[in-house]
Amino acid sequence: MELIQQWLLGVVACAMLVSAAWQLCPEGAARQVARFAGGLLILCALLRPLAAWEPPKTLWDAAGYREAVARSEAELSREAEDAFSTGIARQLEAYIEDKAAALGVPLRAEVTVDSRGVPQGVTLYSACHEALAETIERELGVAKEKQVWIEP
Repeated sequence: MELIQQWLLGVVACAMLVSAAWQLCPEGAARQVARFAGGLLILCALLRPLAAWEPPKTLWDAAGYREAVARSEAELSREAEDAFSTGIARQLEAYIEDKAAALGVPLRAEVTVDSRGVPQGVTLYSACHEALAETIERELGVAKEKQVWIEP
């Protein structure tokens, strides 16, 4: 607020000074020159705060903006991969549980997948069932060595 008061005071003082100088000038060309110069002085007084203004660095920081965008893109890419992998794992778990139900084997399955959604291992909470283990190996490509059977 103090800055605005100082600015207004400067503009008013400049206007009074220009007005007084204009009144003291004789008629004719000298008065027109004084009027023109006075107008320029008042314009300078009005625009003085713009000369001291500095735009924020973040406004012109294109490199920082690009880095922030790259970080956001990388984070979104990781989140998308995680969501994709989690979705694939849940679908494979449901598939295994459906196959087990068709064979009459009650179980709960947990599948681990890599970032591309390829199954890496299966944990099965049930007694070992050879036919289901072969089905998982044949249809999902998870070797019997990577199948962990945990009896309840």
